[in-house]
Amino acid sequence: VIVISPTKDPELILRAMRAGAREFVLESDHEELKLAVRSQAQVTEQQQDGNGSVITIFGAKGGVGCTTIASNLAGALQVAGARVCIIDLDFHLGDVLSFMDVAGNYSITDVLQNMGRLDRELLENSMMRHPTGVNVLAQSGKMEEAEHIKGSDIGNLLTFLRKHYNYVLLDGVKGFDEISLAALDSSQHVLMVLTQDVPAVRNGQRCLELFGRLGYDSSKVKLVLNRYQKSSKITLDVVADTLKVPVAHAIANDFVSVIDAINRGLLLKDAAPRARLTQDIQGLITLVAGSRKDQAPRKSFLGGLFGKKAADESS
Repeated sequence: VIVISPTKDPELILRAMRAGAREFVLESDHEELKLAVRSQAQVTEQQQDGNGSVITIFGAKGGVGCTTIASNLAGALQVAGARVCIIDLDFHLGDVLSFMDVAGNYSITDVLQNMGRLDRELLENSMMRHPTGVNVLAQSGKMEEAEHIKGSDIGNLLTFLRKHYNYVLLDGVKGFDEISLAALDSSQHVLMVLTQDVPAVRNGQRCLELFGRLGYDSSKVKLVLNRYQKSSKITLDVVADTLKVPVAHAIANDFVSVIDAINRGLLLKDAAPRARLTQDIQGLITLVAGSRKDQAPRKSFLGGLFGKKAADESS
């Protein structure tokens, strides 16, 4: 659904988003309408080919907010009309279940053991379900079984899940051990998350060098700057100059909204629908949904509400 309006009415934009619209376009902006139609047609084509995308949210260091981004991006993609699941690959102390406020008895090892007989219905019954419709899979309370999971198992699992979901989001991928490398190799998109501090930028440089040796190109690995503060001395230009890679997307710093959402067991779209942070995470969809190379980058769903200045700061 694409909503066309004669004005940038903030209330109408929010009502349209909550009702499930995927784009909001001014009726006078014919070029933007063309891009909106093309963008949504591409999403439909991807959904029909039976081969979804794996998206890894990879932290340049610990504590940069990967789980917040992964869980809320999963919810945003699901609300936009895609079939989505999120997998927590931190087998021992993963936070996805807490962030999405779901619980269940099924684990990654349960699905691995039964992949040969799982159809779509049985698969969904073997996963936890968030109110948005996102399916969630973690090792849950069966941490003792995690030592039996191999990198090849994760590769096979992701190949299997791509047949049933448009997007498979991976959280808890840390470092470059066997499990992490299997996840990274299987991913179509790697969003490397860093913050505006020296350790994160230095680690980001090291990670990019290793990604290069692994053969990953710029179309696969994108830089995401989380907790962005315009006043920081480590600016977007400093990060880009240091890493020799542009920052693909910046996400606002809003610790209060994040903690409030987590403690209430809600995603940001429900806990803080008007927050800049929520808009920025929504904007990540354009990085992973695929876009034609001859198209200019498109504004996020609520870009018109906040104006050109806000859009420039988040690019």
